[in-house]
Parts: sequence; C-alpha cells; structure tokens
Amino acid sequence: MNAIYVILIVFGALLLLFLIASFFLFRVACGRNDKTEQQFEKALSSPFYRNYQSEILAARDWLNAQETERISVTSYDGLKLAATYLPCENARGTLLLFHGWRGGPVADFGYSLKYYHSLGLNLLLVHERAQGKSAGKYMTFGIRERRDVHTWVKWHAERFGDGIPMLLAGVSMGASTVLMACGEPFEGDVRAVFADCGFTGPKEIFSAVSRSMHLPPRLYVSAVGLWARCLAGFRLNEYSTLDAMKTMTLPVLFAHGEADSLVPCEMSKRNYEACASADKTLLLVPGAKHGQSFPVAPERYTEAIASLLDRTIGGKNARS
Repeated sequence: MNAIYVILIVFGALLLLFLIASFFLFRVACGRNDKTEQQFEKALSSPFYRNYQSEILAARDWLNAQETERISVTSYDGLKLAATYLPCENARGTLLLFHGWRGGPVADFGYSLKYYHSLGLNLLLVHERAQGKSAGKYMTFGIRERRDVHTWVKWHAERFGDGIPMLLAGVSMGASTVLMACGEPFEGDVRAVFADCGFTGPKEIFSAVSRSMHLPPRLYVSAVGLWARCLAGFRLNEYSTLDAMKTMTLPVLFAHGEADSLVPCEMSKRNYEACASADKTLLLVPGAKHGQSFPVAPERYTEAIASLLDRTIGGKNARS
C-alpha cells in the first residue's frame, strides 16, 4: 500500500478518535444533568456534599414542610425554566439562588437555606437551564444562564413591584452566572450580589479543569469549544465574568475556599480585582473546599452576609 495512503488512514483514524473523545468530554461538561435532582441522596455521596449530607437532608425535609410555590417562566430563547418560591412573613427582600454545575438548589444551598430565611428573606430556588426541573439540552457556563437571571428578576418585579428588593446569590457556575448577569442593567430592584467560588469565565475554567485532569489545555478547550459551537451554539470566549466586572456597580461579596481544587481560589481574587463596584468584599476561607466556605466558617460567612444586607436593604424585616 502506498505510504501516503497509510499516512492518510492513520491520520483519519486519529482524527476520528479525537472527535469521539472530544464529544464525550463535551457531553460530560455541557450535557443535561437530571441526576442531582432525580437521585438526590446518591448525589450527596460526591466529594462536594459528602461531609454535609445530614445538614443538606435536614434542609430538604425542612423545605418540604414549608408552604412553597412552584414557579415557571419562559426564557429568552423559549425554554421553560423552573423554580421553587418560599415566602417569608413581612419579608424585607427576596434572595434569588442559583446553583452550580451538575448541582441543585437544595444540594448547593442546603446548609444555608434556613439561615437566609431567618434573615427575613423570601427565597427563590432556581433550577438552572438544562438541569433539574428546568428545560434545556446544554449548560453554557453562564453564557446563556446570565440572561435567565434577568428573566427571573423581571418575573419578580412584575409580580411584587418595587416593594420588595432583590438580592442575587450563586455558587460555582451559579456565582459566575449572577456576576455575568450584572453586565447589563436589571429590570427590577436588585440591590446586591454574593458569589461563592465563581470562575473568571467559561474558557478559563475549562483550561483550569484540563490542567487538573492532566490534559493539554489548548487541545481540551479547542475540542470542547468546537462541539459547544456546533451543537450548543455558544462560544466559550464570547463573554466572561471579568467582562461583566468592568461595569459592575452593585455591592458584591466574593467568597472562596482556599482549598478549592475545582475552581481555583485565584479566580475569585481576579474577579474581585476587576470589579468596578465601590462596595466590594473578598472573603477567603482557609481549608474550605469547593462550595464549602459557609459550613467551614459559618461565623465569618454569616457576618459578611448580614453586613451586606444591612448596607443594602436595611435591618431585619425592615422594608426600605
């Protein structure tokens, strides 16, 4: 057989192998996730939740015992998005909660839900697109999710008017989502943001993950980016948290565990440095892993949250 044909066959086989492997990586990263919601207790055995299973299960039981309301809205691109709304008597504000990658609102915020509610806040527990009870085929690491934040803010403004201000909170991908949403003005009274272990942008977090997996960052990002563009219709570098921070005006609390091995702590530091807001705080928690700053340092965390609320919406149960 001609050597040229052999080379072409080998090259074609390698290319096919690369496309198959890269598609698998893309599906793992961006494909729809229902498992956290459908197999809740099994999901809690993962490293992200394992040490706090009892607290999260207790929070689930507490939430199930409350009078909640299921809410649905339609996203800008036609998806049905879902959330659970928990009212608070004489509420001084509403906290909109956005969970992380392959997570869920109760799994990611379980150890803090009762605390937030005790502060006189209504809670809106959002299911991010392509996860849990919300429709969608692909997660986009904040690219499209940031527009969903605006959809939820508009829903709240239309339902409650200006009498009840809003605060946005997110963890991991949810943190970057709410921060990225701040790149455009809100159609509602949003007063502040707190972002726990957010990344600097989709492209950067894919690069960081590839290094942790001992894969070539450029090759990995290019491979996932190819499928993201072809199948999901978004580019990893079309927008970032850092882009939004250039025009950030809302008060913001950045939190990050210094032992985070998934999203480097350095990313929250960079988000903080890039943030143009005159009211910004950076809370770093030694020894805390990904998304675990609250349970590792509850006193520091709750003090920072309470201070932010006092500055932005006033004292407990006090409308501004």
